[in-house]
Amino acid sequence: MRIQIPILSFLTIPLLLLPLPWHLRARNVATLTIITCLFFSNLIHGVNSIVWSGSVVVKAVVWCDITTKFTIGVQVALPAASLCITKHLECVASIRQTMQTADDKRRRQIFEFCLCCVFPCIIMALHYVVQGHRFDIAEDFGCMPTTFMSWPAVVIVYLPPMILATCSLIYAVIAFVWFIKRRAQFAEHLRSNNSGLTTGRYLRLMAMAVTEILVGTGLGTYVFALSMSDTLFRTWDNWAHVHSNFSRIAQYPRVLMPEYSWDRFLITWYIIPIGSVTFFIFLGSGQDAMSDYRRLIRYIRVHVLKQTVKPNNDSVLPTFSAPQRTARVVRLDDLDMISMDEKWDQDEKHDSESCSRQGSLPSTSVIHSTSDPSLPRPSSAPPTGRTNPEELDTRSMSLDLTRDMK
Repeated sequence: MRIQIPILSFLTIPLLLLPLPWHLRARNVATLTIITCLFFSNLIHGVNSIVWSGSVVVKAVVWCDITTKFTIGVQVALPAASLCITKHLECVASIRQTMQTADDKRRRQIFEFCLCCVFPCIIMALHYVVQGHRFDIAEDFGCMPTTFMSWPAVVIVYLPPMILATCSLIYAVIAFVWFIKRRAQFAEHLRSNNSGLTTGRYLRLMAMAVTEILVGTGLGTYVFALSMSDTLFRTWDNWAHVHSNFSRIAQYPRVLMPEYSWDRFLITWYIIPIGSVTFFIFLGSGQDAMSDYRRLIRYIRVHVLKQTVKPNNDSVLPTFSAPQRTARVVRLDDLDMISMDEKWDQDEKHDSESCSRQGSLPSTSVIHSTSDPSLPRPSSAPPTGRTNPEELDTRSMSLDLTRDMK
């Protein structure tokens, strides 16, 4: 048993589950399809490598019937998801659609669901046409799907993934050309398009899709070439001949397996963990995913480990914002401008009238109005509660003048 096979399969499962909440909130059918396919493929590979470790005994036949059909569907679903991603990136980068509405997003989700889910199910059903027997069991790898190598098998099993990967690669090249042409205003274009993408997220999606395309296309071509050279290309003449011994389960122990067949199994096996790590690197290390990771760690520390967690430094504190005040502009024309002389004359008139009614001595202002104009006038400043010496002298002089006049 190769101990690294189940270890790699089970270790890559958490890498797929970590960015899952963010993609569920975004409702991106293509990326959710990739996560689902890689998750169950790793689970199937890990279980098979343990159950059939150093053995080719026929057991768990229902499990093998389900997993072998699922493997056929994954071979189509992964390139279909890459095609949906690159098609969406090309549509966002182009100038055909200036604003993405809710109806546009719903139509895109329906199209992606049909291509990523419905179409692989159709291929899984059509695989029964070229399924010569039930399934194969290889030592250390478990149950695997089987195909009656013929022209219908090429059309049903091998050709659709290659066509999807080629179309996806074409869309990726067009999207990259749009990005090069509009790289200066690309960030503003993404914001105005209401696509929910940033430049970094756009480039990560593009890099992930192109990597999946190149690896998937190369692997598909390699497996197809080995299958053509290893298996005798037969004629699909009638249904009865192809399915004559359908209940047979072929067994392949390691000692009877050619070296190139063993290498082919290893390559097709390792491609799933490698694809899982690639997906996590490109789509599981973004800012949104990191926020989800911090919330998950905080939840585990508080609710599982029962630790007291201090609030984050970047937490939002309550703030008070004062209402804006508009500066009042006062024009000089609106002010009642009274000169100091007019104000002084009004005060003198008021004091004289009060003195005549009360029979008292006139105030200092009246004395100054009848006296020499050269005498100093009192200041118009308001009283401060203190008596100025100069003011006392002035008052005494005013009283002396009054006595002389009498």
